Formats: sequence, C-alpha cells, structure tokens
Amino acid sequence: MLKNGVINGQLASVLARFRHVNTLAIVDGPFPSYLGVEIVDLALVKGFPKITTVLDAILPLMDLTGLFLANEFDEQVESAIVSEYKAHYLGLPITFIPHSEFKIKVGQSLAIVHTGDDVPYSSVILRSGG
Repeated sequence: MLKNGVINGQLASVLARFRHVNTLAIVDGPFPSYLGVEIVDLALVKGFPKITTVLDAILPLMDLTGLFLANEFDEQVESAIVSEYKAHYLGLPITFIPHSEFKIKVGQSLAIVHTGDDVPYSSVILRSGG
C-alpha cells in the first residue's frame, strides 16, 4: 500500500505513462470530453476539486517544461482569481493561446483530468519536453 502520493489508481497510471513531449489536460467542470482521449474523472460536486488542488498534488511529482492557458483566462476572469491560480503553477513558463486552439490541444493530450472547478477558462495543459 502506498504511504503517500497519488492514490487514485487511474490518475497514478496516467502520471506513470506521461513522457517526454506528452501533454496532460487538467480541466474545469463544464469542459467537454473527447472521444479517444482517456478521462480521469475526479469531479465530485460543482467547485470540487479545484484545478489548483489537483495541481498541488501532482506538480511536485512531475518534470515539466511549461503549461498552456487560454488567453481568455487572463482576459475575462477577475485578476485576483487569476493571480491565485497562477501561484499554484510553481513558476512554470506559461504559453497563452486562444481558447479555440486550447480545445484542440486538449484533444491531443495523453489524458484529460476532469475536475469540478467552476472558474471559467481555468483549465490548464501541462507539457513535458519540447
């Protein structure tokens, strides 16, 4: 039995398979699913867990080169909330892209971790390697 770390079996499996040049999407509650992309559904109720809760649990375990955010997160969400979320990114380089492009990149991810987060455009795509 694991003493610590990720105990959700499906999420632990995805993290073990996450390799160089892979991406992993951590998405908000209303974000759609994609055929052919594995879904790790952590959503319990609206607002829980937050994307930041998931990031706090997994980022220390990962070797990442950056993350993608939708432009709309910075442009349309209250700046205090944006700052709060960015504090959880551990200083990773951020690439901002249009939400329409973000949705395409999600569909190309190794997996989608679906949270209950209710902050619009708060979804992130984690990137390993170039």
